[in-house]
Amino acid sequence: MRKTFVILFFILYPILVLTAQSEKGKKQAIPAIQYDSTANFLGKKAMAYTGQELYLKGLDKASQSFGYSGFILQYKKDDELLNDDKNIYKPNENYNSRYEDLAGKYFNVLEVIEHPKAKGDKEYSNDFYLKLQELSSGDIVYYKYDSNAEYTFPFIVRGFLEKQRQLLAGKEYVISDNLLKISRDLVTGKAVNFKTGQTWRCTDLTIDNTNNEISLVLQSSNGSKTAIPYSNLDAGEAIKQIYTAEEAAKLQKQFNVNNFRRILQNKVRVGMTKEMLELAWGKPTEVVEKGNTEIWSYPAGKLTIRGNKIISTK
Repeated sequence: MRKTFVILFFILYPILVLTAQSEKGKKQAIPAIQYDSTANFLGKKAMAYTGQELYLKGLDKASQSFGYSGFILQYKKDDELLNDDKNIYKPNENYNSRYEDLAGKYFNVLEVIEHPKAKGDKEYSNDFYLKLQELSSGDIVYYKYDSNAEYTFPFIVRGFLEKQRQLLAGKEYVISDNLLKISRDLVTGKAVNFKTGQTWRCTDLTIDNTNNEISLVLQSSNGSKTAIPYSNLDAGEAIKQIYTAEEAAKLQKQFNVNNFRRILQNKVRVGMTKEMLELAWGKPTEVVEKGNTEIWSYPAGKLTIRGNKIISTK
C-alpha cells in the first residue's frame, strides 16, 4: 500500500505543480457584473459593459471638426503622454480622433479596466478604460470612461436598444402639439399631418441620424409615420410632451377632453387648476403672494391664481 502511494505521488506531483503555476500566472479575474439592459449608461457599474456591443453615435455638425475625445492606443500612457498624437486613435489636428473614421462604428467591449491610479488616488476613482475592438477593422483601442459624466458617453449599447425595442414596441402614446410640429413624416419628409390628442402606436426603435439618438418610430391611425426622440419619454423637470395612452385617458377623465387638448397645445385659460397649468407650461419661474392670490410668472407672462384656479391670464 505504501509503495502504491509513493508511485502515485511521483506521478501526480508534476501535474499539481504545473496546475498551481498556471493558476498563479493567470491575471486575477474581476468579479462579473450582469449587464442591466434597462440602462445605457451604467455609472460606477462599468464592469458590466464587458462583452457588450457599442454603437458610436454621430456628432452634431458643429462638433464634427473637433472629433471624438477619449480614444487612445495605450491606456497606461494616457497620463504621461498628454496631447501625444501617437497615443491617440486616428488623430486629427485637435488631438482627438477623426470623426469621419469613427462615426457609426460598432465596438465589442473586451475588458473594463480600472484606472491604474484609482486605488491610491481618489481623483481617479471614477475613471475606467473600456478595451474595445472595432468590428470592421479589428483594431484594439481604449476608451476613457468617466462614471460621473453620462453626457460624455458617446455610445449606444446594442443590448439596451434591443431591450427597449422589446418593451416599447406596440405601446400607444399621445404626443404634444409642439413636439409633433417639429417632427417630419418618415415617408414624405414633410411636416407631420396630425390632430391634437390622437393616438400614436410605437412600431419600432431606431438610431436617428438627424439627432444621433435613439428614437421611437410612431404610426398614427391614418398611416402617418414619424420619429420622436426616446429621451422625451422622461421629461424630468421639463414640460411633459409624451403621455402613454393610459395616462391620456386618465387625464381626459380628470380634466375633461377640452382641457386636456389645451394642455397638449400648451395653452392655458381662466378656470384651469394649478395641476393643469403645470402640465401645460411647467413650473413657474417665480411665485409671489399678493393678498389672497398668487402671481405665477412664466416667460410667456404672468397668471393670477386664487385658491387652486387661474382667475386672470393678464
